[in-house]
Amino acid sequence: MKYPILALAGLIVMLPQARAFDAADLEKLVTTKACVKCDLRRARLAGAKIRGANLKGANLREAELKTIDLSGANLARTDLRRANLEKANLSGANMVKARLTGADFEKAILKGVDLSGADMREVDMENVDLANAKMIDADLRKADLKRSRAPGADLSNAALDNADLERTKFNGAKFRKADLKNADLERADLSGADFRDADLRYVKLARANLTGADLTGARLDRVVLRLANLSGADLSRTKGLKQKMLDNACGDAATLLPKGLTVKPCRK
Repeated sequence: MKYPILALAGLIVMLPQARAFDAADLEKLVTTKACVKCDLRRARLAGAKIRGANLKGANLREAELKTIDLSGANLARTDLRRANLEKANLSGANMVKARLTGADFEKAILKGVDLSGADMREVDMENVDLANAKMIDADLRKADLKRSRAPGADLSNAALDNADLERTKFNGAKFRKADLKNADLERADLSGADFRDADLRYVKLARANLTGADLTGARLDRVVLRLANLSGADLSRTKGLKQKMLDNACGDAATLLPKGLTVKPCRK
């Protein structure tokens, strides 16, 4: 049996005999760049250029989308569970309330993407560019964000418990009222970050850069601050902070602490 073939922006898409997606939906996407609520499960679109496509509510579960260009696309409420989006370009895409559990975004570009309310549990976002991304109310439990870059990102009210953010650059990011229990933020750049009223219990912040960070109202029970830089940070109204947690950290004259607590100056 010969496999039908479609051409998509110079890419030849072969439709295998055993497929889960609807070939008519794929052809519609190819010809119009719009396929709302389409069935594209397990479709192979690696390398395709579909900038600004409208795939709102589409089913792309387990699809092969490596290096795809979906910048500016409407992917709101799409199902991308376990899809491969490695090195994909999703800059400026609307991914509000998308279902992304277990998806692979390693080394992808997601600058300015809106992931508010998205289900991102156990997602692989290692080395991803998330500059100025919106992840308000997103579920990032057990997500892998190692070495990702997200300056200016908004993660207010996000669930990040047990997430791995080691060596990330979240400078100037907003974590207001976020749940970060048991998260790993070792060696992270969190300078100027907003952690007001966030839950940081049991968080690893060893060697983290928290210069100028605002932790007003944050819960810090059992947090690890070994060799963390707290210069200019506001911890004056935190909850659960103990002197022994500060003994191996450092700060400066601008560091604000609860009454009775001290921190040694950082070496210049």
